[in-house]
Amino acid sequence: MFRDRGVEVVHGPTMRTVDLSDDDVLRSTTSDLAEQPPDYLIVTTGMGMRRWLEAAARWQLDTPLLAGLAAGTRVVARGAKATSAARGAGLEVWWKAPKETMQEIVDHLAAFDLAAVRVAVQLFDPEGHPSTEILRAMAGDLVEIPVYHWALPHDPGPAGRLVQAVVAGEVDAVTFTAQPAVHNLFRIAGSLSLREELRAALNGPVVASCVGPVCASAATEEGVDAPLWPDPPRLSAMVRQVVARLAGTDS
Repeated sequence: MFRDRGVEVVHGPTMRTVDLSDDDVLRSTTSDLAEQPPDYLIVTTGMGMRRWLEAAARWQLDTPLLAGLAAGTRVVARGAKATSAARGAGLEVWWKAPKETMQEIVDHLAAFDLAAVRVAVQLFDPEGHPSTEILRAMAGDLVEIPVYHWALPHDPGPAGRLVQAVVAGEVDAVTFTAQPAVHNLFRIAGSLSLREELRAALNGPVVASCVGPVCASAATEEGVDAPLWPDPPRLSAMVRQVVARLAGTDS
């Protein structure tokens, strides 16, 4: 999309997906949830939900799992993709976070007494999202569903060269599509002793663009003062916003 708009792209991947869908822990958790469905299921990502159900199908657990979830589980979705994946599986979404954040889900569920109920949450943060511990304290039983997690790329060289280009002023904007992508870029910058220089560049002439507010919160945590993000938080909207900013035509 950027190239179609005449933008030169420097590609520096900062993350890779580690698939856990064949993991024994996930199989055991899926079997347990098929036998004892949760009162609430928190779907955090569309990809995670789809991969979970694909794994359940390989284990011939998808039919009892979905039947149990459809019978009485309140499905909570973090965003549009999570909602789509849940509905695509035939599940009714009880509530969706308006701004697609885990904090909204925590705040919404805090209005209910969860002390005696079972809550299942599809994990997406390899280092443990703060919301997970809050939900653990709120719920009588919290079941974690580990479908995948993100890790540093096997070859950090392209990302390292991206950091150096940003610091040298050779890049006008850096785009991020997930929280780990932001944190990992700063980790890679740190390995090059360029973390502070990267932060200064993203707070200066280089536009730090994020796909949405959740991703932008990671940039803020890394010290980026005013990351750019579109409303609605969608990839195509981000591309249009960045191109408009670079052209000086954004409002």
